[in-house]
Amino acid sequence: MGKDQNRRVDEVSHSLEVEILSGELRPGDRLRVIPLAERFDASQSTIREALLTLERHGLAQTTPRRGTFVARLSEAEAVELCRMRALLEAYAVSVGIRAMPDATLVTLRQQIQVMQACALPRQLPQLIQADLAFHRCIADLAGSETLIQVWSTLSSRIGALIMRSVENNRLGTGDAVQYHSDVVEALATRDPATCRTAIILHYLPETDAAPRTAAQLNDAAQALVQALPDPF
Repeated sequence: MGKDQNRRVDEVSHSLEVEILSGELRPGDRLRVIPLAERFDASQSTIREALLTLERHGLAQTTPRRGTFVARLSEAEAVELCRMRALLEAYAVSVGIRAMPDATLVTLRQQIQVMQACALPRQLPQLIQADLAFHRCIADLAGSETLIQVWSTLSSRIGALIMRSVENNRLGTGDAVQYHSDVVEALATRDPATCRTAIILHYLPETDAAPRTAAQLNDAAQALVQALPDPF
């Protein structure tokens, strides 16, 4: 594709992503190529590429002989995504928290302020961007380009994960603010064990239904840190 078509693909995929995350397009809605091409005054190939971008972000799913639809993460997919991000960020804080500058805490609190100002579901895209910026600061603590590459791959689906939380758990702005504030409070201690536990519980809180899940993940994070004592 040329630069102009790449730009158009980005524009269309971004517009559709905003509509999905804001609730204008709902899970199960069909994304038809020809109507979308007419609506955006774009070629059908541009629309197909934009839909592939949405699929990579976990926001669309194509079913053979049926078409492409707005997707919803399954419970298993959501849990797996949370576990993987939790392990990466738990490792990042374990190896980097003691050297964390005060400026990082300031940045994290600024992102929480952005979240607090978001009215859901209309401003869900803004909350997602603030969430990504917040957790990118944590991932950066490892000082590892490899970790950031893996983290970024997982984070391409974070919009779908948060959308699922809003729909299924009635996640509100206040909840998001509290969850992230708890993490910042733990990071401010600069104690690796405290920070690691806070990250694990942020992504996968213990419940009566699965009382050992977070504890098991914390054990896995500790084992990872012991196996890799320095940023890889």
